Amino acid sequence: MRHLVAAAVLLTLAQGAAAAQPVADREPSITVQGSGRVQVPPDHANLTVEVVTKGKSLDAATATHRDRTQRAVNAIHERKDDGVALVRSTFRLGEVRSPPPPPGSGPQRRDDAEYQAVTTFDLKLAKLDKVDGAITALAASGFFEVRNLTFGIDDKNPGVNAARKAAVIDARERAAVYAEAADVQLGNIVSIEDTEQRGPQLLAAGAPMARSVQVTPPENLTLSASVTMTWRITGKP
Repeated sequence: MRHLVAAAVLLTLAQGAAAAQPVADREPSITVQGSGRVQVPPDHANLTVEVVTKGKSLDAATATHRDRTQRAVNAIHERKDDGVALVRSTFRLGEVRSPPPPPGSGPQRRDDAEYQAVTTFDLKLAKLDKVDGAITALAASGFFEVRNLTFGIDDKNPGVNAARKAAVIDARERAAVYAEAADVQLGNIVSIEDTEQRGPQLLAAGAPMARSVQVTPPENLTLSASVTMTWRITGKP
């Protein structure tokens, strides 16, 4: 019996030591988030245009729309020398919803129904000095309705890495301040996590059916990056 009691006590002690082991082995560390921002000029524009075709029936709308869309695609390709590239296109088809009739006028007649086919084109304009001419030419073709124009920065722009480096420098400076205030010193880096990096989009123009536009690209856009870093910390010698 005494042997059984002793074994039970040893088992309990072993379990307690195992439970405490992770806490005992856990190294002191500090985790800090840093952020970086840089100002860089935009390197491209994003343009959204639409081809809209209406008809008295779904078949009539789609039949005409098919031909207009192909001619619109050709017009986009013709602007290749202006730096215009087709990124994606989407298509939708539906009935045009008319406003409800006034009270007492009776139900709306079905022969008044109208349908429309819409193809939306997302374009990238790589030559900022030709944005005005490209948009004017597309609008003047008679196929497009200009919906939205934004300016942006590519992921491979050098400013992206500059913002990341600034975020790491900021995190290191923050960690050093905390370590000094806590009377400890920074050791090796345990982990680095890229927590946020966004390319800006700036609304510049929205001119439905414009025949001639004058667009001035913004001088600079803001690129931001965020990083979370963890250091080991030790007592000062």
